[in-house]
Amino acid sequence: MGATGVVNHTKLLDVDQVDLPGPLRVATLQIQYPLRTKRKKQNHTNLMVAAIDLFDSKGYEETTLESIAKKAGLHVQTLYLHFPSKVELATAIWHDRLLDFESFFTARECDALNAWRNWVEQNALELTLKSNTYKNTGFWKIPIISSSTQQFSHRYQEVLTEGIAQDMLAEVAREPLPMLIATMLLAGNEQAVRNWTNTGSKTDLATVLLNVIDTVRDQFQHLFAN
Repeated sequence: MGATGVVNHTKLLDVDQVDLPGPLRVATLQIQYPLRTKRKKQNHTNLMVAAIDLFDSKGYEETTLESIAKKAGLHVQTLYLHFPSKVELATAIWHDRLLDFESFFTARECDALNAWRNWVEQNALELTLKSNTYKNTGFWKIPIISSSTQQFSHRYQEVLTEGIAQDMLAEVAREPLPMLIATMLLAGNEQAVRNWTNTGSKTDLATVLLNVIDTVRDQFQHLFAN
Protein backbone atom coordinates (compact mmCIF):
# COMPACT_ATOMS: atom_id res chain seq x y z
CA MET A 1 0.00 0.00 0.00
CA GLY A 2 1.54 3.30 -1.08
CA ALA A 3 1.37 6.64 0.71
CA THR A 4 -1.67 7.55 -1.38
CA GLY A 5 -3.53 4.47 -0.21
CA VAL A 6 -3.18 2.77 -3.61
CA VAL A 7 -1.77 -0.72 -3.82
CA ASN A 8 1.62 -0.78 -5.53
CA HIS A 9 1.47 -3.46 -8.25
CA THR A 10 4.99 -2.82 -9.54
CA LYS A 11 6.58 -5.22 -7.06
CA LEU A 12 6.38 -8.92 -7.82
CA LEU A 13 5.13 -10.87 -4.83
CA ASP A 14 7.07 -13.92 -3.69
CA VAL A 15 4.15 -16.27 -3.12
CA ASP A 16 6.41 -18.69 -1.28
CA GLN A 17 7.07 -16.13 1.43
CA VAL A 18 3.84 -14.11 1.62
CA ASP A 19 0.72 -15.51 3.30
CA LEU A 20 -1.97 -14.80 0.71
CA PRO A 21 -5.66 -15.79 0.77
CA GLY A 22 -6.34 -18.93 -1.27
CA PRO A 23 -7.92 -17.38 -4.41
CA LEU A 24 -5.37 -14.55 -4.56
CA ARG A 25 -2.51 -17.01 -4.08
CA VAL A 26 -3.73 -19.18 -6.98
CA ALA A 27 -4.12 -16.15 -9.24
CA THR A 28 -0.62 -14.94 -8.39
CA LEU A 29 0.87 -18.38 -9.04
CA GLN A 30 -0.78 -18.50 -12.46
CA ILE A 31 0.92 -15.21 -13.36
CA GLN A 32 4.34 -15.84 -11.85
CA TYR A 33 5.07 -19.52 -12.45
CA PRO A 34 4.59 -19.59 -16.25
CA LEU A 35 7.15 -16.76 -16.51
CA ARG A 36 9.47 -18.53 -14.11
CA THR A 37 9.07 -21.82 -15.98
CA LYS A 38 9.73 -20.15 -19.33
CA ARG A 39 12.89 -18.50 -17.99
CA LYS A 40 14.04 -21.79 -16.47
CA LYS A 41 13.58 -23.66 -19.76
CA GLN A 42 15.43 -20.95 -21.66
CA ASN A 43 18.34 -21.07 -19.22
CA HIS A 44 18.43 -24.86 -19.53
CA THR A 45 18.60 -24.61 -23.33
CA ASN A 46 21.23 -21.86 -23.25
CA LEU A 47 23.46 -23.94 -20.98
CA MET A 48 23.25 -27.00 -23.22
CA VAL A 49 23.99 -24.97 -26.36
CA ALA A 50 26.98 -23.35 -24.64
CA ALA A 51 28.25 -26.73 -23.45
CA ILE A 52 28.05 -28.30 -26.89
CA ASP A 53 29.90 -25.35 -28.42
CA LEU A 54 32.68 -25.48 -25.81
CA PHE A 55 32.98 -29.28 -25.94
CA ASP A 56 33.46 -28.92 -29.70
CA SER A 57 36.02 -26.14 -29.52
CA LYS A 58 37.95 -26.88 -26.31
CA GLY A 59 37.22 -30.52 -25.56
CA TYR A 60 35.29 -32.10 -22.72
CA GLU A 61 38.19 -32.30 -20.26
CA GLU A 62 39.28 -28.71 -20.80
CA THR A 63 35.79 -27.26 -20.50
CA THR A 64 34.76 -26.06 -17.05
CA LEU A 65 31.29 -25.45 -15.69
CA GLU A 66 32.31 -21.86 -15.04
CA SER A 67 33.17 -21.34 -18.71
CA ILE A 68 29.86 -22.90 -19.78
CA ALA A 69 27.88 -20.62 -17.47
CA LYS A 70 29.81 -17.57 -18.68
CA LYS A 71 29.19 -18.42 -22.34
CA ALA A 72 25.49 -18.90 -21.59
CA GLY A 73 25.41 -15.51 -19.89
CA LEU A 74 24.47 -16.99 -16.52
CA HIS A 75 25.96 -17.24 -13.05
CA VAL A 76 27.59 -20.58 -12.29
CA GLN A 77 25.18 -21.08 -9.39
CA THR A 78 22.32 -21.01 -11.89
CA LEU A 79 24.09 -23.74 -13.84
CA TYR A 80 24.31 -25.91 -10.70
CA LEU A 81 20.54 -25.64 -10.28
CA HIS A 82 20.18 -27.34 -13.66
CA PHE A 83 23.23 -29.59 -13.77
CA PRO A 84 25.04 -30.53 -10.52
CA SER A 85 28.04 -31.82 -12.48
CA LYS A 86 29.64 -31.76 -15.91
CA VAL A 87 28.85 -35.46 -16.30
CA GLU A 88 25.14 -34.79 -15.83
CA LEU A 89 25.30 -31.96 -18.32
CA ALA A 90 27.00 -34.14 -20.93
CA THR A 91 24.51 -36.93 -20.28
CA ALA A 92 21.65 -34.48 -20.75
CA ILE A 93 22.99 -33.68 -24.21
CA TRP A 94 22.86 -37.36 -25.14
CA HIS A 95 19.33 -37.62 -23.74
CA ASP A 96 18.20 -34.55 -25.67
CA ARG A 97 19.49 -36.11 -28.86
CA LEU A 98 17.55 -39.29 -28.14
CA LEU A 99 14.34 -37.28 -27.77
CA ASP A 100 15.07 -35.64 -31.14
CA PHE A 101 15.44 -39.08 -32.70
CA GLU A 102 12.19 -40.37 -31.21
CA SER A 103 10.32 -37.36 -32.60
CA PHE A 104 12.00 -37.76 -35.99
CA PHE A 105 11.28 -41.49 -36.13
CA THR A 106 7.66 -41.14 -35.03
CA ALA A 107 6.98 -38.57 -37.77
CA ARG A 108 8.65 -40.65 -40.51
CA GLU A 109 6.88 -41.09 -43.84
CA CYS A 110 8.98 -44.04 -44.97
CA ASP A 111 9.98 -47.47 -43.70
CA ALA A 112 12.14 -47.84 -40.59
CA LEU A 113 15.40 -48.62 -42.40
CA ASN A 114 15.10 -45.61 -44.68
CA ALA A 115 14.20 -43.43 -41.70
CA TRP A 116 17.30 -44.68 -39.87
CA ARG A 117 19.37 -44.11 -43.01
CA ASN A 118 18.13 -40.51 -43.27
CA TRP A 119 18.82 -39.86 -39.57
CA VAL A 120 22.32 -41.31 -39.74
CA GLU A 121 23.18 -39.38 -42.90
CA GLN A 122 21.96 -36.11 -41.37
CA ASN A 123 23.99 -36.65 -38.20
CA ALA A 124 27.06 -37.82 -40.12
CA LEU A 125 27.10 -34.57 -42.08
CA GLU A 126 26.82 -32.56 -38.87
CA LEU A 127 29.55 -34.59 -37.22
CA THR A 128 31.82 -34.16 -40.23
CA LEU A 129 31.40 -30.40 -40.02
CA LYS A 130 32.30 -30.58 -36.32
CA SER A 131 34.90 -33.31 -36.51
CA ASN A 132 36.41 -32.31 -33.16
CA THR A 133 33.29 -33.35 -31.26
CA TYR A 134 34.17 -36.99 -30.71
CA LYS A 135 37.94 -36.53 -30.77
CA ASN A 136 37.95 -33.82 -28.12
CA THR A 137 35.09 -34.69 -25.79
CA GLY A 138 36.27 -38.21 -25.15
CA PHE A 139 32.73 -39.26 -24.20
CA TRP A 140 33.57 -42.89 -24.95
CA LYS A 141 36.31 -42.83 -22.29
CA ILE A 142 34.18 -41.51 -19.41
CA PRO A 143 32.69 -44.52 -17.55
CA ILE A 144 29.67 -42.74 -16.08
CA ILE A 145 28.68 -41.20 -19.40
CA SER A 146 29.41 -44.44 -21.24
CA SER A 147 27.05 -46.22 -18.87
CA SER A 148 24.33 -43.67 -19.53
CA THR A 149 24.82 -43.83 -23.28
CA GLN A 150 24.37 -47.59 -23.10
CA GLN A 151 20.91 -46.95 -21.67
CA PHE A 152 20.21 -44.50 -24.46
CA SER A 153 21.50 -46.98 -27.05
CA HIS A 154 19.05 -49.52 -25.65
CA ARG A 155 16.22 -47.06 -26.23
CA TYR A 156 17.44 -46.41 -29.79
CA GLN A 157 17.37 -50.17 -30.29
CA GLU A 158 13.84 -50.46 -28.92
CA VAL A 159 12.48 -47.73 -31.18
CA LEU A 160 14.26 -49.10 -34.24
CA THR A 161 13.21 -52.66 -33.44
CA GLU A 162 9.55 -51.68 -33.17
CA GLY A 163 9.70 -49.85 -36.50
CA ILE A 164 11.40 -52.75 -38.28
CA ALA A 165 8.88 -55.19 -36.81
CA GLN A 166 6.03 -53.09 -38.19
CA ASP A 167 7.60 -53.15 -41.67
CA MET A 168 8.08 -56.93 -41.44
CA LEU A 169 4.53 -57.42 -40.13
CA ALA A 170 6.11 -59.24 -37.19
CA GLU A 171 5.49 -59.27 -33.45
CA VAL A 172 8.50 -58.13 -31.44
CA ALA A 173 7.70 -60.50 -28.58
CA ARG A 174 7.66 -63.55 -30.86
CA GLU A 175 10.04 -62.75 -33.71
CA PRO A 176 13.73 -62.10 -32.86
CA LEU A 177 14.77 -60.86 -36.31
CA PRO A 178 13.68 -57.20 -35.88
CA MET A 179 15.85 -56.87 -32.79
CA LEU A 180 18.73 -58.66 -34.51
CA ILE A 181 18.58 -56.25 -37.46
CA ALA A 182 18.35 -53.21 -35.18
CA THR A 183 21.32 -54.45 -33.14
CA MET A 184 23.40 -54.98 -36.28
CA LEU A 185 22.62 -51.46 -37.49
CA LEU A 186 23.48 -49.79 -34.19
CA ALA A 187 26.63 -51.82 -33.52
CA GLY A 188 27.84 -51.38 -37.08
CA ASN A 189 27.31 -47.63 -37.06
CA GLU A 190 28.92 -47.17 -33.61
CA GLN A 191 31.99 -49.12 -34.67
CA ALA A 192 32.21 -47.13 -37.88
CA VAL A 193 32.23 -43.86 -35.91
CA ARG A 194 34.97 -45.16 -33.62
CA ASN A 195 37.06 -46.25 -36.59
CA TRP A 196 36.51 -42.87 -38.19
CA THR A 197 37.74 -40.97 -35.14
CA ASN A 198 40.68 -43.33 -34.54
CA THR A 199 41.93 -42.93 -38.10
CA GLY A 200 41.91 -39.14 -37.91
CA SER A 201 38.56 -38.56 -39.64
CA LYS A 202 40.18 -38.86 -43.06
CA THR A 203 37.39 -40.83 -44.75
CA ASP A 204 33.86 -39.70 -45.58
CA LEU A 205 31.86 -40.66 -42.50
CA ALA A 206 28.46 -40.55 -44.18
CA THR A 207 29.57 -42.97 -46.89
CA VAL A 208 30.97 -45.44 -44.34
CA LEU A 209 27.85 -45.36 -42.16
CA LEU A 210 25.44 -45.65 -45.07
CA ASN A 211 27.38 -48.63 -46.42
CA VAL A 212 26.72 -50.39 -43.10
CA ILE A 213 22.99 -49.72 -43.37
CA ASP A 214 22.81 -50.74 -47.03
CA THR A 215 24.72 -53.98 -46.34
CA VAL A 216 22.28 -54.93 -43.58
CA ARG A 217 19.31 -54.02 -45.77
CA ASP A 218 20.60 -56.18 -48.65
CA GLN A 219 20.89 -59.17 -46.31
CA PHE A 220 17.32 -58.92 -45.02
CA GLN A 221 15.39 -57.08 -47.74
CA HIS A 222 13.47 -60.21 -48.74
CA LEU A 223 11.90 -60.40 -45.28
CA PHE A 224 10.17 -57.05 -45.51
CA ALA A 225 6.60 -56.61 -46.67
CA ASN A 226 6.22 -54.94 -50.06
